[in-house]
Amino acid sequence: MANGANRVDLDGKPIKPITICMIGAGGFIGSHLCEKLMTETPHKVLALDVYNDKIKHLLEPDSVEWSGRIQFHRINIKHDSRLEGLIKMADLTINLAAICTPADYNTRPLDTIYSNFIDALPVVKYCSENNKRLIHFSTCEVYGKTIGSFLPKDHPLRE
Repeated sequence: MANGANRVDLDGKPIKPITICMIGAGGFIGSHLCEKLMTETPHKVLALDVYNDKIKHLLEPDSVEWSGRIQFHRINIKHDSRLEGLIKMADLTINLAAICTPADYNTRPLDTIYSNFIDALPVVKYCSENNKRLIHFSTCEVYGKTIGSFLPKDHPLRE
């Protein structure tokens, strides 16, 4: 871990460790962000997701220097009563939960929108009610098809 005492904010004050509730920690961005947080900051992460395959290496070894700073909670934000309690425990919530399978964007467009917005409403509500900071990500696919999707299937730009 990078020495947290050497890190300073924009005003030159030392950055104090915080607890981050990361929803979607097992996804592409979430897993990489967890790894960065563990190796370069003193922060604690409550890692929430339905899968943990991409962060297992951060969870298993008890001998690593970040042991005890990351906890995995298998949660589907659609229906889990533990969500509010975990948000309350954190200083910051980062919501990365989304349907991120390109094949699903066109075949399940409503599910994609629900996943990114409707299913995230409880997260926003709990953060608001408990005066917690929230960073909410969204897949770009909820904004519509790319120009490439309108090109002929054999067009070189589709690649």
